[in-house]
Amino acid sequence: MAPENGELPSYSVCGCIEHVDDVAGYAPENDIKDLGMLLSILSFMPDFVLQWFVKAMNDSHQKNGGLSDLFRMLDFGIKGIILGTYYSGKTGKNYNGKSPLELIGFSINRIES
Repeated sequence: MAPENGELPSYSVCGCIEHVDDVAGYAPENDIKDLGMLLSILSFMPDFVLQWFVKAMNDSHQKNGGLSDLFRMLDFGIKGIILGTYYSGKTGKNYNGKSPLELIGFSINRIES
């Protein structure tokens, strides 16, 4: 979901997975348990099932009802975790390059009034 793209490192190379607990700490406990169960099940699936699953999440925004609603919620939740940690400015302890935020030149300047 966050592959290497030009100068931007992939999610796994960047080591952002080390900061997932920072984001997950704000989620309801039951949601984290459900996500853990889903990811555990998906970890045993062959690549074609994972590809179908990601495609179903992406396609869910074009449909309503049935499983599309569930896949849409999963899409928002999983992408939120991935993109939230990727663009957090934090990288893994073994990553030596610039963070994605540094590479895109993003910074927040707070001005006191």
